[in-house]
Amino acid sequence: MNEKRKFSSEQKAQIVLQVLKKEMTALEASKKHDLAPSLIYKWIEEFNSRVPRIFQSDSGDSDKDKKLKHYEHVIAKITTQNDFLEKVLAVTK
Repeated sequence: MNEKRKFSSEQKAQIVLQVLKKEMTALEASKKHDLAPSLIYKWIEEFNSRVPRIFQSDSGDSDKDKKLKHYEHVIAKITTQNDFLEKVLAVTK
């Protein structure tokens, strides 16, 4: 069975920065780290979407971000459970 490898946020940042600094292309980075180039592009998009928050001065935003992330996780978990139950019910009918 193929298990998904987990990359730390530091590892992801290092790979993304190498590509953004043009130290290597996304294709070169994907080969070096045995990743799909699409995953690197996804990380770059996530990086770019979060960068503006670094310069926000409102400390309350981090609490909001944590709550939002928690709720997104809960929704994703419930959605996965719901999808699983729908498949089980479809098989038992």
